[in-house]
Amino acid sequence: MRILAATALTLLAAPALADAHKPGEDGASTGAPTFGEVSLVTNFQPDPHEVQVEAGGPHIGTYTDQRTGNRCQGHFSGDPNFRLNFTSGDLGFPLQFFATSGADTVLLVQTPDGTYHCNDDFAGLNPRIRFDTPTTGAYNIYVGTYSPVSGALPVADLAITEYENYGPSFDRAFFGNDDRIVMDAAEAPWNMIGFLDLSDASCTAVLIGPATIMTSAHCLAENGRIVSQPVEFLAGFQNGNHVARAGITGYHVAQGYLNGEQEGTDYAFLYLDQPLGDQLGWMDVGVLTPEEISALQAGGGPDILQAGYSYDQQGTLTGNLDCPFIEVAPQNVLVHQCDTLQGDSGSPLFIQDGDRYRIIGVESRTDPRPNEEYDRNVAMYVDYVVRELATIGQGGAPAAAPQPIK
Repeated sequence: MRILAATALTLLAAPALADAHKPGEDGASTGAPTFGEVSLVTNFQPDPHEVQVEAGGPHIGTYTDQRTGNRCQGHFSGDPNFRLNFTSGDLGFPLQFFATSGADTVLLVQTPDGTYHCNDDFAGLNPRIRFDTPTTGAYNIYVGTYSPVSGALPVADLAITEYENYGPSFDRAFFGNDDRIVMDAAEAPWNMIGFLDLSDASCTAVLIGPATIMTSAHCLAENGRIVSQPVEFLAGFQNGNHVARAGITGYHVAQGYLNGEQEGTDYAFLYLDQPLGDQLGWMDVGVLTPEEISALQAGGGPDILQAGYSYDQQGTLTGNLDCPFIEVAPQNVLVHQCDTLQGDSGSPLFIQDGDRYRIIGVESRTDPRPNEEYDRNVAMYVDYVVRELATIGQGGAPAAAPQPIK
């Protein structure tokens, strides 16, 4: 489950890919499509038109996500996977492209005017690109992968449709049913959770001290470097309103994550310029006891709660009041079945301790499991978090100097 959901940014220029036929070169792609092409006229049948392609390739391209405005990066082939020669009309139908795969795919479409449109995730890890007023001409379609692929390229199903409501379902992401509800973001404990605005993305974060919040490391960093600077934290954000807000003075990303040890280290701490926790309170961070783990494994134990800013309900705090627990796995991983999507990264999984709340996990990602009934939702178990907080300090002033905002 990767990050981010909803801040606009300036359109990134599409970089040239290292190939004779590369997206972004001379305003058009001249490469022959690897898996063929089709000519369709609006109101075409059968709808959808479907074709199977191989996703990914050796060339990294970075664009702007059509859905979120965030960065959209993928590994693509040099030539288009498929080409649509489209004749538009006056019927007012949208033109949509979907890619579904067991892999984490990224969709890139070059429109007849030579511009590029990218999407990373739409339904779970499956991307979609939509044009409300499509024009006549050639659409070059690239199905990439989020991560580099060694060995055989994964298969993806590409669908082209004019149906308004066509699209992959969220059944796998929601374990059959969407159990999320809208939270009262003005009341505890939900007001301790907030919208984290970053320069190139957004995530969910939670107060863990008077002036300290916690989120996912991947919201800020990628491939060992900081790619998105934090801007501000809006506590209890809901539909454009917030309970409190504060700027960010610095941050600490888990060193293991920066060193490439993503498993178990996808977490980060950020420091606020105001002690919002003194006003709203904050959550504790603590591991589960052996007795709690045994009870959860037996189908009992404390209720696991979660809330964040899922990308399909932009700006609305939604969450779960009783997440199914799967296991505390090796390498500091908590496997669960909270209904979460992109944008929930950094959201807390927590339990109630009397009149306080204890964070036991930090939402991180979804692992595709195409041969199983559902995918695998992964949070960072807080064992490493507790240890690191003891080392660097917790509260308004960290013991170790944080990384400054640039």
